[in-house]
Amino acid sequence: MRKAKKASSESQGDLSMMPKTIQPATQATPFTTAVNFHRRFKFQPRRKPNPPRKWPMKVGDKVVVIAGSDKGKESEITKVYRKTGYVMCKEVNMKTKHQRGQEEGETGSIIQIEHPIHHSNLKVTERSVYQKPVKTEETA
Repeated sequence: MRKAKKASSESQGDLSMMPKTIQPATQATPFTTAVNFHRRFKFQPRRKPNPPRKWPMKVGDKVVVIAGSDKGKESEITKVYRKTGYVMCKEVNMKTKHQRGQEEGETGSIIQIEHPIHHSNLKVTERSVYQKPVKTEETA
């Protein structure tokens, strides 16, 4: 058998030394690449969570807006979203909402609602005083 293989390779005329031709890889069309590229970002959250490790503020603190369209406004914190790093303040970051009429024949309205603002755009001016509840001894 070995002799037969040697004979067949000699008949081809020393092709083992010749470089092999490389087959071109199948390339994806640019349309599928673009679709897959955008699909990766489709279900990403709009607000990336970046909460501080130790929260510098809590509900009831007086704050001043240091960045954004409401820069310089003083307000009070009403709600804290710890997972996302956002804070809700009174009369800060107001957005207009077009509300549809609830019943048939009722006209819609345009209302102003508060939206959360990132904690890095706020500066605490006065901390809320949190008093721990005092245990009272009951006499029976």
